[in-house]
Amino acid sequence: MTQGHVTHAEKQGVHVLRYFGAVNFMLAPGLQRFVEHLIHDGNVSGLVFDLTSAESLDSTNLGLMARVNEQLRCSGAANSVIISSNEDIDTVLRSMGFDQMFDLVPADGDGDGNGIADTDTGDADGNARAEASSEDVPAVVPSSGELRRVMLDAHHALVRMSEAGRLEFEPVVACLERDVSASE
Repeated sequence: MTQGHVTHAEKQGVHVLRYFGAVNFMLAPGLQRFVEHLIHDGNVSGLVFDLTSAESLDSTNLGLMARVNEQLRCSGAANSVIISSNEDIDTVLRSMGFDQMFDLVPADGDGDGNGIADTDTGDADGNARAEASSEDVPAVVPSSGELRRVMLDAHHALVRMSEAGRLEFEPVVACLERDVSASE
């Protein structure tokens, strides 16, 4: 599997986070900082999670997506969009209730390889411009305490999102809470 990374592009207040490779928990703290900065600046009218180039996402990153969507909805932004072309990822998303909290759309299938289904820009030309102006979301080396906290917050979001999430991740949350308490 290819090591994961995430890029960002923006057009007219709609931000696109494009995931590549195997996206694991080590990317979550940098991604969380980046998205919190976007939300704090208040210029997010929509958010698109483009998973068309992702090979896999772990539960921490799924939880981070859920948490970010909660924050955006509370600020009055539109429902976040997830674009995916990976059947395994799609199955996980549906089983966890992401289809109830996000707008899930298939990849555009137009052959341009960008996976963005005209949701973010409204035209194919805009897709090319958004792609050309994308930049890597900065990776950070988090402290062990920050990593634990990000993982805990992300899994709390999965528990809140659906009954399936509650059943699957309550034991993980309990373990993470013990770990965070022991390290303080």
